[in-house]
Amino acid sequence: MAKGIPLMGRDPDGKAKMINVDENGNVKVQQSGTMVSSGLLANRPLASAVPPGFAYYSWDAPEGQEMAYSDGTNWEVKS
Repeated sequence: MAKGIPLMGRDPDGKAKMINVDENGNVKVQQSGTMVSSGLLANRPLASAVPPGFAYYSWDAPEGQEMAYSDGTNWEVKS
């Protein structure tokens, strides 16, 4: 079982540390950022049902294609 590979990373304090891998040698990562979904406007979930920052791309919006972002309560359309 591999416990690390000679590939260095840095922790939040800036200290070098070994990067861990799984039993197949794959580097374990954590992703963050905005998740985007797309589809029909009628299928867009409630803004309160998705995390703030979640984006939905509607290609059939009344004024054409639009990208809207949930603020946790409402959908905010960004041009």
